[in-house]
Amino acid sequence: MAVGQLVPSNLFLNHSAATTLIPTSTPPRHRHLLCISSANHTTATDNDSPFSSFGRVKTLLVHRRRKDQSHRRAVQLEDDNDDDIAPRPRRSQSRSRGGERWDMIPNYTPQSKSATDTKFFSLKSFKEIGCSEYMIESLQKLLLSRPSHVQAMAFAPVISGKTCVIADQSGSGKTLAYLAPIIQLLRLEELEGRSSKSSSQAPRVLVLAPTAELASQVLDNCRSLSKSGVPFKSMVVTGGFRQKTQLENLQQGVDVLIATPGRFLFLIHEGFLQLTNLRCAILDEVDILFGDEDFEVALQSLINSSPVDTQYLFVTATLPKNVYTKLVEVFPDCEMIMGPGMHRISSRLQEIIVDCSGEDGQEKTPDTAFLNKKTALLQLVEENPVPRTIVFCNKIETCRKVENLLKRFDRKGNHVQVLPFHAAMTQESRLASMEEFTRSPSKGVSQFMVCTDRASRGIDFTRVDHVILFDFPRDPSEYVRRVGRTARGAKGVGKAFIFVVGKQVSLARKIMERNQKGHPLHDVPSAY
Repeated sequence: MAVGQLVPSNLFLNHSAATTLIPTSTPPRHRHLLCISSANHTTATDNDSPFSSFGRVKTLLVHRRRKDQSHRRAVQLEDDNDDDIAPRPRRSQSRSRGGERWDMIPNYTPQSKSATDTKFFSLKSFKEIGCSEYMIESLQKLLLSRPSHVQAMAFAPVISGKTCVIADQSGSGKTLAYLAPIIQLLRLEELEGRSSKSSSQAPRVLVLAPTAELASQVLDNCRSLSKSGVPFKSMVVTGGFRQKTQLENLQQGVDVLIATPGRFLFLIHEGFLQLTNLRCAILDEVDILFGDEDFEVALQSLINSSPVDTQYLFVTATLPKNVYTKLVEVFPDCEMIMGPGMHRISSRLQEIIVDCSGEDGQEKTPDTAFLNKKTALLQLVEENPVPRTIVFCNKIETCRKVENLLKRFDRKGNHVQVLPFHAAMTQESRLASMEEFTRSPSKGVSQFMVCTDRASRGIDFTRVDHVILFDFPRDPSEYVRRVGRTARGAKGVGKAFIFVVGKQVSLARKIMERNQKGHPLHDVPSAY
């Protein structure tokens, strides 16, 4: 067997898959084996993938004997030199139950605290970017000592009233990047007598969010900032809750109103909402909003009903060219604020490819692919338990299948807690799953949120250990959003397990190569 050869291996119990193995003197006998990382060859042509510019990728595998922990060897495949051998005696984190096995250690070097801080935080202080004393005190109460890069970049343009696009990777602090300067501006205008406080049915700030769950999280951020010393009124209006209660709260006056496009349109058309006092409109996750059937109508209603000097902020983790083109057509003078992580994943994220294609002679059908994925998933649950994991599926039907197999794996629920999250559930049930997932699980219990892309759209779950892409995403934007649910913020670390079949193997390898080089998954529009 040649180094780097694509060979069948007993990968997932009785369901085999193809991966790149590094031969050692003794082949592995253990039947549990995760495929894992990329290889320096491809199985599909460039025409099979929209990412034709991706190059080849490195692989790092290590063979370990359980009975002799000192017997280790790591072989790294260089792009042009398969004979380059580099010993790496780092311990693998996966567990083994006996015999021999193969483990993978990804091409990932933990960074020092100073390097991590420099990558996430700006060198400037909150005072240097323009925060007032009371805002600095409030942020310090939230345990924030320095702004992130995107927060430092956005503060001056936002507080000066400019219409902006604020774009950076998931977990970079974009919500605070617009909330802090906007709230400081409102407070300044009140003190100078240029505007009054909140009035009935006429908010001064409007936030449009694509889902009720994201709207709820924006509200949580508003309340945290308000309670820490910068008082202002905020509320959320979405479907799924009592309309009468929302209307009564709106009549009492609000500074910041957070809404989904459908509920916003209802309030405008029925005359329950007036935008005559609107100072700023924020479109959070604007790339997702453009996919909402109500959004373009809502945006036009917003523009028609607002004062001509209304400030607009468009916030996103991904900015495909078609969305960028639409924005500059309507707002040609908007300022682009792009954080350093735009269209990139966190440097503290480990991406691990799990090839679920099956043996060369195995029939390739959706059913066999699901069985291979099922075996790989259950192996991860059994051998690598962690407190919190998000499992992404492309369809609600697949979510239900995965939910059922995880529940059958631990029928008593002593070790595995399964929390579904998708559009077929009621809003109340989704929020209940969210709240449960944010709580610390009991000792020895692993939580699994099984979801569609609804959970990738701006929702901030802290301390997510693993993300599993049970189904490969349909586009690169969704890949960025999904894996961005872990390794968030300045200190977050995590792993993303990418389940792939067939031609997805080559595409996933190319994505990982681009990520390892720090290249964005999307081309950046030339106007940036």
